[in-house]
Amino acid sequence: MGLNDFEELARQFLVAEKTAHVRPRWRSKSHPDFAESKMVVGVPGSRVMVGAVVMTAHRVRLPPKYSWSLLFRGKRILALDVNPGRSHKNLLLKDSVNRTHWQRWPEMEAEEDSREQNFAGWSFAFWKTANIVTTFAVLSPPRGVQLRLIVDEDYDRR
Repeated sequence: MGLNDFEELARQFLVAEKTAHVRPRWRSKSHPDFAESKMVVGVPGSRVMVGAVVMTAHRVRLPPKYSWSLLFRGKRILALDVNPGRSHKNLLLKDSVNRTHWQRWPEMEAEEDSREQNFAGWSFAFWKTANIVTTFAVLSPPRGVQLRLIVDEDYDRR
């Protein structure tokens, strides 16, 4: 498949109505301050038009930092970064965005979004923009650091 074929499929996937049927679970990432959740989404009746949504959240940062990514064949084709920790440099526009922003295929240039919303509001905005229908509510990410308990074996190793 050539690049033009992928670009056309990605464009079709982005605008098509997609469904998700399995509620994602939040899991700790390699760093304890972050949680991640993934779910499969697909165009009903198609075996080719399947992708994934990856959601990440910083567990302790205020204001809360969230990220949603729609992936198609491993490529990020839609993204929402809420309260990002760093600026996003737009290569085509030659500017930077350091606030909440969207990125859309194919340019992936950051488009600022100045709304103030909670997790549920941003989640709804992402599902609507990505044209994703779920059969469940996506739960908010866990907050706070998960403390590791010291067990006897750990204490004996000191």
